Amino acid sequence: MGKKFGIWKRKFKNVEGQEVEKFYACPKTFMVFDENDLAEEISQRCSLTQSDVVGAVSALADILLEKLVMGAGVKLKGIGTFGVWVTSDGFDDPKDITAKKVNATKVTYKADRKLTQSIREMKFETMPALPKGLVEKKSEE
Repeated sequence: MGKKFGIWKRKFKNVEGQEVEKFYACPKTFMVFDENDLAEEISQRCSLTQSDVVGAVSALADILLEKLVMGAGVKLKGIGTFGVWVTSDGFDDPKDITAKKVNATKVTYKADRKLTQSIREMKFETMPALPKGLVEKKSEE
C-alpha cells in the first residue's frame, strides 16, 4: 500500500497579474497511530510488554521536552534530530540582540538519512472520493 494523496485546486495571480488556477497533489491521511498503537506494534517486535513501551514513549516525550528546554538537540537513531528554532527582530547592530529579544518559534526536526531515503522511494496512490455521508463534520454548538 502506498501513501494516499488527493488534489488541491489553488488560484493565484501570475507575474502579469492574471488569475491562474493550478492543481497540486496534497497528502491524505486515513489513519493516525497514537502511542498505544505504536506500543502494541513495538511490543510484538521485541520482548517489552505494551505497557512497558507506553511508559518508555511517555518518558521519551518528557525527556525530549526537558532537553529541548535546556537548549540541547535530541538525536534518535533511525528517526532524526529534534531541536528548537530561534529568531528575533532584525537589528542594525549585533550588540542590540539580547536574550530577552530572542524567541523560540518552533520545534525543528531533521529526518535521519535512511528515513528520508525510504520516504523518497515511497509509492503513491490516489485516494478515492469517500461516499457522501461517510465522513461527518462536527457541528459547532
